[in-house]
Amino acid sequence: MAVEITDRYGAVVCEIVVEPGLLSADSIAYRVIGDRSPGQIAMFAQPGSQPAAQQLAVDLGVEHPVSLRILPDRDAAKQLAVVEGAYLWLNQLELRRSDLIVAVGGGALTDVAGFIAATYLRGVDIVLVPTTLLGAVDAAIGGKSAVNVGGKNLAGAFRHPRSVLIDTDLLEQLPTHLIKEGAAEAFKTGMIADLDLVALYEDRGLEAPLHEVVTKSVRVKADIVNRDFMESDVRAWLNYGHTIGHAVEVAAGLSHGDAVAVGMVAAAAASERVLGFTEARRQLAVIERLGLPIAVDGVSAEDAIQLVALDKKQAADGLRMTLLESIASPTVIPVDDATVSLALAAVGIA
Repeated sequence: MAVEITDRYGAVVCEIVVEPGLLSADSIAYRVIGDRSPGQIAMFAQPGSQPAAQQLAVDLGVEHPVSLRILPDRDAAKQLAVVEGAYLWLNQLELRRSDLIVAVGGGALTDVAGFIAATYLRGVDIVLVPTTLLGAVDAAIGGKSAVNVGGKNLAGAFRHPRSVLIDTDLLEQLPTHLIKEGAAEAFKTGMIADLDLVALYEDRGLEAPLHEVVTKSVRVKADIVNRDFMESDVRAWLNYGHTIGHAVEVAAGLSHGDAVAVGMVAAAAASERVLGFTEARRQLAVIERLGLPIAVDGVSAEDAIQLVALDKKQAADGLRMTLLESIASPTVIPVDDATVSLALAAVGIA
């Protein structure tokens, strides 16, 4: 399956390929390099994705020099000090704008590598190869990249990768905890736009076929990004579960997927109060079936509210949350302090 993201004039700016066995296919070098011939390739990976990155480097290195740099795991990579170290490494390589960056790894890795590519020399082409379900259905799709500066994802850029290559055979080999983490983001796309995906998780839980999950989720996100790249309107739907989710991710040290699951429970409670949403129990049952958390311990309301106040979705009229009128019917709406407090209480923060 291939999905294209286009600019306002209809020109293709990014191709997303979802295919079993993609990384082991004879065509992988062409998939990465395309018709353009970079002088060299700078590759970023993380410890867990190093074997896949090294094999890909061998496949690409037949015709192009490849240099590989390993960045830290998870959000330890999304720090300005890591970015500066990567810039200095690219200086040593004498990377040019006509060269290519390739990122092989999970969501945090593709986030920071995308930020590096968007800002080094004011923009170098990048190809993303997500190796986790979370990266495949969320971080690698849509051209948003960021690092953490005090709060979650507060410094970032909008710039599409040249392509995103997703090998679902690779994802099938992931440990259960990484499948769960990615399932949170995939389920979120179902809640905002795909009733069939919600039903699939409802029926199969973690046994849902990953190729089907990824295909459905990528199509939802690509469609929304095609309509609103710069997040001035409907792209904010993708923030469902993230406003409070990002706060508890920082405050409680949760993984991103666990935090989004908790955030969706909070958002459903807010949706019930503000919009009369009636399917919060259905959502809760699916989250529990996926083995994801529905509440958090050890976070004070004061700390959570301070982190929510840092959220990049703050606007002149206050905090704007993505809420649901019904499943697959999202809206972005300002919420008052009472609604935020109720949402926090719904996940054990009072």
